[in-house]
This record gives sequence, C-alpha cells and structure tokens, in this order.
Amino acid sequence: MNLENRQPVQLLRVGFYQYRALTHGTLDCSHFREIMATVPEVAFGGLQFTKPKAGVVSAEHRFAKRRLEHLSLWKPTQGDRSKLRELVNHKAGREIM
Repeated sequence: MNLENRQPVQLLRVGFYQYRALTHGTLDCSHFREIMATVPEVAFGGLQFTKPKAGVVSAEHRFAKRRLEHLSLWKPTQGDRSKLRELVNHKAGREIM
C-alpha cells in the first residue's frame, strides 16, 4: 500500500490466504501442520550443501512453493473481489483498489 501523509493512496497487492476449518468452526490442525511442514522447504529448499549432478536442475524448492500455494491460497470469485473492493474503498474514503 502506498501512503501519502499517512493516508492510503494505492493498494499494490492483495493476497488471499485461507486455512481449513472443521465443521464445528475450529482450525483443522492436521492441514495446518501440513502447511507448516512445507514452509521450511520453500524457504530453505534452494540452499544446497552439494552440487547436483551435471545436467540436473535443483527445483525442489519451486515444487514446494507451488505445493504451499495450493495448500493455503484461496481463489476468490468475482463477486468476492467486488465486495472486497467496495469495503476497502469505503474504509479508505476514496478509490484505492
């Protein structure tokens, strides 16, 4: 978000993250543990102690990043986006999104 005089003037990026909940409303801990187990692979998977064999590209961290996105990202509908845009702009007092 860009600010001018401590007021928002532009929204740069919006991330839609979601964690699964059980039917009674609590966090699905097994799914959350799966997400948390993937995070170190994404963060440190590109660090290699040994070089890969010639002709082999080390891409484990890229696959881990994709797996993490699949586990935790929410793809909102157009209606969800328009409602969010309406709420953000109302809160800001002008159109920033």
